[in-house]
Amino acid sequence: MINYFIKHETKNIISLPPSIGDIKKSSRILFAIFTRYGDTIINLMVIREFIECYPEKEYLILCPKQMRPYVNEFLPNIECISVNKRNIFEMFKVVRLLKKRAFNIGFNPWSNGLDSCYFISYCNNFFFYKDFQKPDIINHYQVVRRYLNLPEKSWLINELILKDNYKKILICPQSSDFNRSISTKQLDKLIMDFQKIYKQTEITIASMDKSHFRDDCRQFLFEKKGYSSQKFIDLIKKAELVICPDSGPLHIAIALEKDLLAIMRETLPETVINSGSCLKINNY
Repeated sequence: MINYFIKHETKNIISLPPSIGDIKKSSRILFAIFTRYGDTIINLMVIREFIECYPEKEYLILCPKQMRPYVNEFLPNIECISVNKRNIFEMFKVVRLLKKRAFNIGFNPWSNGLDSCYFISYCNNFFFYKDFQKPDIINHYQVVRRYLNLPEKSWLINELILKDNYKKILICPQSSDFNRSISTKQLDKLIMDFQKIYKQTEITIASMDKSHFRDDCRQFLFEKKGYSSQKFIDLIKKAELVICPDSGPLHIAIALEKDLLAIMRETLPETVINSGSCLKINNY
């Protein structure tokens, strides 16, 4: 029912991209972020750049409940409201707030769903991400910069030299794309190799799929819930080395500036890794 309502409310709305002048003149800006984990972290990192460019404005971020811990972690001073679009009472409260506060500009980066379009349509000026034309191959962070009218950055990374000793290693083998995930064979080899290199290391495997768990490693079952997101943030902060493919944890580890070994099976690093990041890339 709610999906039908949102589709009906947004079907005839046409968005127009706010200019840099519009952004400079605005006082209140809304971001509606309803997308996957990795894309959410990309958004937050670029929104942080946006806020640094325009620090004197009032900001609000709308997101699902499982994403709020990430907003609080990376943008702790920015107001955030988590929304369950299937809860009609929550929807009513958010819409009433948006009408009352009259945000000047609305953005919904990397959010192709109509729920984010619906929320930003209450702003005076808004630009639906689904209407944004982007090249087929471009760095994901650059996409958001271009969408938000921010200066683009030349892509470069700093090569990480692994340390002689890591006491805590976190492996996140799963990606939303199966072909990008670390295979069972790769995972077993990674565990065996690092147990040989670092004799006293503690290895934790974090995944939504229990088939990735191993008896000789600690386990973290990741769930799409707010408390699970917070526990994962705490877990990755304690890790000394993070190993993962092209996935949400990759972007979280980059944002937290952790030592990172990225296993790239099919992804071009220059399309997904933020410029200036320090990590080691391996096809393994």
